Amino acid sequence: MADYAADAASSTIGTVLTPRTGTASADTVPAGAYVVWRNTGAGAHTVTLTNSFATDTGNAPNRTISLAAGQVKGGRINPNWADVNGRVAVAIDATASEVTYYIVGGV
Repeated sequence: MADYAADAASSTIGTVLTPRTGTASADTVPAGAYVVWRNTGAGAHTVTLTNSFATDTGNAPNRTISLAAGQVKGGRINPNWADVNGRVAVAIDATASEVTYYIVGGV
């Protein structure tokens, strides 16, 4: 398991972003970060973000992101989805290493 930190990208001169390679489960990203997801594989992938937000009627559903072959998507990790440590678990289906992602903070 890896608890990945966000790369601070608030610089006006550009910031090097660290590519993270997907795993089937157990990696986490910080709530509130912006994440760019890239599918480098020939088939579709689904990224599942564990939603730890609880209501009086139970937990909210997990968030899924569908990526077609070669597709790139970006989005903010909702802070409400975080666990008690401020982290959101990431799970990637099939050949998870085909999904590369960049975690951006400070924007």
